[in-house]
Amino acid sequence: MSMLGVTVVYLGGFGRSGSTLVERMLGATRGWTNIGELVDLSRSVGPHDELCGCGRPFSQCPVWTQVGEVAFGGWTPEVFARLTELRLGAARQRHLPGLLRSRRPASPALADLRSAYASIYRAVAEVTGSRVVVDASKGPALGQALAGTPGIDLRMLNVVRDPRAVAWSWSRHVERPHTGSGEEMWRIPAHRSAAQWTALQLEMAAIGALGTTPSVRLRYEDLVSDPVGSLVDATARLGLPLEPDDLPSLEDGRVLLEPSHGLSGNPGRFSSGVLELRRDDGWTAQMPASNRAVVTALTLPLLWAYGYPASSPPARPSTPGETATGPATQPATQPATQSATQPATQSASQTATGTGTEEPFVNPPQDAPLVSVVIPTRGRAALLKETLASIVAQDYPGRLEIIVVHDREEIDPSLAALSAPGREIRSINNTRTGGLCGARNSGLLESKGEFYASCDDDDVWYPAKVRRQVERLQADPQLLAVGAGIRLLMGERGNVDWPAREPVVSHARLLTNRVKELHSSTLMMRRSAFDLAGLYDEELPFSYGEDYDWLLRATSVGKVGAVQEVLADIRKDVPSWFRDKSLNTAAALEYMLEKHPDFSRRRRGHARILGQIAYARAAGGERRRGVQIAGSALRRYPIAPHAWLALALAGPGIEPQRMLSAARRFGRGLS
Repeated sequence: MSMLGVTVVYLGGFGRSGSTLVERMLGATRGWTNIGELVDLSRSVGPHDELCGCGRPFSQCPVWTQVGEVAFGGWTPEVFARLTELRLGAARQRHLPGLLRSRRPASPALADLRSAYASIYRAVAEVTGSRVVVDASKGPALGQALAGTPGIDLRMLNVVRDPRAVAWSWSRHVERPHTGSGEEMWRIPAHRSAAQWTALQLEMAAIGALGTTPSVRLRYEDLVSDPVGSLVDATARLGLPLEPDDLPSLEDGRVLLEPSHGLSGNPGRFSSGVLELRRDDGWTAQMPASNRAVVTALTLPLLWAYGYPASSPPARPSTPGETATGPATQPATQPATQSATQPATQSASQTATGTGTEEPFVNPPQDAPLVSVVIPTRGRAALLKETLASIVAQDYPGRLEIIVVHDREEIDPSLAALSAPGREIRSINNTRTGGLCGARNSGLLESKGEFYASCDDDDVWYPAKVRRQVERLQADPQLLAVGAGIRLLMGERGNVDWPAREPVVSHARLLTNRVKELHSSTLMMRRSAFDLAGLYDEELPFSYGEDYDWLLRATSVGKVGAVQEVLADIRKDVPSWFRDKSLNTAAALEYMLEKHPDFSRRRRGHARILGQIAYARAAGGERRRGVQIAGSALRRYPIAPHAWLALALAGPGIEPQRMLSAARRFGRGLS
């Protein structure tokens, strides 16, 4: 077979519309193969080693292993990172207007993206011996970006479903078996589903109107009522005509599907055997009338254009084995051979595309990856609940995984009740070294998100925090982490706003200045950042300054920045765990000074740390030692403020707490 060209059928549109069923039925056609949602290969499947549709982890799937070898010489973290970087740089939704200008020359990022995807498509065709590859990535911008790929003949098939049924499906709970962790599929409210459905349909219409890429529409309702006729008609309009005998065995509304190697998407990807196709209109009886009205109003012009009634069709009861919210297909047989790691074929009360209580054709919102939030806690139940409430209230469109790590205390199971849709709260114990470093690492290693955000158990986030930081990280793939501006809550002394002073914080600046906007309650990091900078240092005495230590390592190997607006309240009106433990602080700073020799090359920064050590020693009763270290600091930098404070503390005997109170009147601390 010639490898000069590969035909790709790209399924576009919005999730929960039946695209997984269409993809698998086309993939079972002779000479065709389906690969699932290829867009997720680099952002979740490969990095997290999720299950392939065959039931094996991605790294153990023989087909995808061969594809990686043929395309790139093997799958590596660098390949996944590069694919993600190229997609974000050239094929996000914001790039679609430019991509629709067919005469516009391809940018270097777009050219590289096309080359990388062409390598994957060609490798899939070579490894599977197929002439047509079905990619269910859905995003119109990515599809249009790939449409101009040399050697790739791309056609678009827009699978569409009644938007009210889609919105109802997006509101339901369904487990996502791809990781085996018990996590749920994405959920979004009805009004947002309607808006996204409309936007994506208009984008698909714009691509079709351009006329440069073959693009046709297939209604899910037509597929279920006449699967053979609708698929034959759709493929003919795509210029890839199929005969009924080419399709998988279809008889009396039943289809025989073998296991495939599709990635990500709907849990029905793991079902195989004889599956019964059943239309489901359960939404007409179970969807709240207010949501139904909102979705109808927001999508009315396209409802008419696509032949859907403006009023809900008469509700009918679900028949046994039919789901409440989706394309209901149920398995009648189980494959003769099944991997030990493959999810079991579903029971008779489940569908070929998900669980028995959910329409599972899901595609997470474009550019809204899972964010894991880790909160170490100990003995601050009331403050912790305020912190959790602010995180649950984030306006980020994606899902948040919120992990509370109890350090040397019992788990509080009642915290789970504070969860909300897409905002699951879990509590775990610190299973590593006691203290902040071990607790943060316990949460990090338990988490699954592409991005990791840390927060202390007494601080509060503004609603836009996660959304603004994710946008910043996606806009600059070189950033390992970002902080944000803060508001210091000083109690009776009032509040002090501290916006971030600059968008990028250099290693040199961090050596000179602690940089308040890179606070432990503002940081959001890429998961890959920990591969470069390492975990939190559990040998750091008393875990003091654990975030500062990590940032020094991160800025020495990569780029760290900040969203400049104020996005978090930092409490300075409650006691710190390090209050009255100044000798602990001194031990940690001495460890850090030895660990990071770069301080010695920054005169001002070196004097700052020496001065802090001097102050901590003096405050802890070691006044003579404090004076000695203060002298070393002043020889390095004669106006080092902490060194002079240490001398004042050691001389007249001013109480440390009074000195701290004076500093906080100016919005500053002494550590």
